[in-house]
Amino acid sequence: MDSADSVGSWVLTIFLMGIPLVGLIYMVVLAAGDGRSLAKRNFARAYLIWIGIGIALAIILGIIAAVTGGLFFTAVFSELNNSSSYSSHSY
Repeated sequence: MDSADSVGSWVLTIFLMGIPLVGLIYMVVLAAGDGRSLAKRNFARAYLIWIGIGIALAIILGIIAAVTGGLFFTAVFSELNNSSSYSSHSY
């Protein structure tokens, strides 16, 4: 049976999670390790799943933004070229 984690160990875990690269490495170690705390291992695995979902959504939204921005600027530049050709012939 697993022993209960102390408040101090959870405070340290949350503190380490807040440090950008150290927190990610610490979560990978907790998720992959066969440490004494089953609760921390499951928490780390769930945390990494959420990180993966966030990265996947960021990539998808970045691609959508790039395509939308490309289409927008293509339309704007096309309109600018059309309007400049009309204005040069109006004199």
